[in-house]
Amino acid sequence: MRKIKFKSVHLRLDVELYEKLKNIANKTNKSQAETFRQLLRKGLAMEYVNENDDSIAKLIRHQVDVAMKVHVERLAALSAKGGHMAATAAFLNVQALQDLVPAENKKDVRTMYDKARVKAAEYLRVNTKEYIEKDF
Repeated sequence: MRKIKFKSVHLRLDVELYEKLKNIANKTNKSQAETFRQLLRKGLAMEYVNENDDSIAKLIRHQVDVAMKVHVERLAALSAKGGHMAATAAFLNVQALQDLVPAENKKDVRTMYDKARVKAAEYLRVNTKEYIEKDF
């Protein structure tokens, strides 16, 4: 077993602080010296953490970024696919209207498209229940 070397430190404590130290020592069944050493170690550890919390936060942030990168890229790819599908559907509808509706029943496709875009934009601004209850 390794013998621990100690240095002696003399200090003065105000009565209130001394009483708190004494009470803690009594509750934990340890000497005042051992209680003081433990409290000092904890205080120094907390001080180290407080001084280095930026480093710790950067490390944690980096690890979270590494872990999330795959998921973020996957969501971005899904979002891009959704945009492509929506654009394809919109232009397919316009093309179908132009190709399949007889000339005498055709309306201006651009006007229909603009109205649909306004409705879509409004739909995205309000929740679904409010949108359904609106009278167009």
